[in-house]
Amino acid sequence: MTRCAVLGAAGYVGTRLVAELTARGHQVRAMARGGGKWPGGVEPVEGDVRDPAAVASALDGVEVAYYLVHSLADADFAAVDRAAAATLAEQASGAGVRQLVYLGGIRPRDGEVSAHLASRAEVGDILLAGAVPALVLQASMIVGAGSASFEILRRTVPLSPLLLRPSWMRNRSQPIAIADVLHYLTAAAELTGPVHGAFDIGGPQLLSYHRLVQRYARIAGLPVRLPVPVPLPLWSHRLAGAAVGALTPVPAAVAESLLRSLEHDLPCADHEIARHIPDPPGGLTSFDRAVRQAGVDPERPPPGEDPFVDDRSVRTEAGPGRVWDVITGVGGDRGWHTVPLVWTVRGAIDQLLGGAGLHRGRPGELRPGDAVDSWTVEERDDERRLLVLRADLKMPGTARLRMSAEPDGAGAIYRQTVTFDSSGLGGTAYWYLQKPVHDLVFGLMAANIARRA
Repeated sequence: MTRCAVLGAAGYVGTRLVAELTARGHQVRAMARGGGKWPGGVEPVEGDVRDPAAVASALDGVEVAYYLVHSLADADFAAVDRAAAATLAEQASGAGVRQLVYLGGIRPRDGEVSAHLASRAEVGDILLAGAVPALVLQASMIVGAGSASFEILRRTVPLSPLLLRPSWMRNRSQPIAIADVLHYLTAAAELTGPVHGAFDIGGPQLLSYHRLVQRYARIAGLPVRLPVPVPLPLWSHRLAGAAVGALTPVPAAVAESLLRSLEHDLPCADHEIARHIPDPPGGLTSFDRAVRQAGVDPERPPPGEDPFVDDRSVRTEAGPGRVWDVITGVGGDRGWHTVPLVWTVRGAIDQLLGGAGLHRGRPGELRPGDAVDSWTVEERDDERRLLVLRADLKMPGTARLRMSAEPDGAGAIYRQTVTFDSSGLGGTAYWYLQKPVHDLVFGLMAANIARRA
């Protein structure tokens, strides 16, 4: 058993690494700015990696420390990451840490380096220059549900049959599955001795960005994307980043930085990491298998970990039991506590489109699988006072309505969340076009349910 600290534990890789290390029997301390909920046995540490006292606390008694912090969402991310890396290097030496492990990016060997990749390389250099041996792992695209680079690919490829193709789409990458990244990271906690140096890690295939998009389309059951050449003077990373930010859960600033990094050829320089850590059992994961492991299924639209969300809460003097009675009584003759006839009009339009349409009715007691007018019950939890409905109306995506009642002193809070997993560009357009009416209908519904209780 190794005593480990994971700094940046709340991030995409960090949360998975904490779980993996814990499952392998290691003692784990998880540091994040907002705390967090962790598997049993994990020690949480709340703090900022630029705060020497917080970092010293996180490293106290630790043998192996993982640094998984990147600040792309900050305007001055390079300065933030520089200061944090220097703090870690200094505090690790004082705490007696025997091994630092950092996950950075492949270092370009062609021309001027993007600010994002330059910053990640600088962090690696700062740690390598410190007194504690540092294992710097350098990867390009990480393939896994939730990875920012992969989410850009997954969310944008289905939007259009066209593929904008600036000249940098010829550049190459060695995408690596998240499972293989975790293999290298967890193995670092089990090394017999310290390792010092920078090592590239990548999948078994070297793919141009153009081929990468086309392979993804094939796996997702989409037609080949038709390439449209775009002269570089007409391409704008800023505009493209803003578009990605509007169409995906990835913030525009992060998307812009990642897109700028695509201007570089990013093959692994070698496979020297194998001298210290062998490949995963069964070998490295192919891009095709990694995409399928990420949940891509040609039989359904891309999953939406971050769908469009409308979240509302209303406090009422009524108790949570009374609010729960109103929630579980929606539909049928009791209606939906909103604009009169709105569901009738929407249902009539839906029926013309071949959907559930004007279906009305509900059983006396709602259970999962029951139909409630044009909705289906997906979940009912009486202990948590939670009801989740899925819309059966025709739309370019999947809509869910989540209603719950929570105690609040002598009264209760009614919480209502509508989520919409859009399917392609049509789904995104649908969400924004119907939003003014949506806000009116569901805003009144929340207020009236609380009032009715």
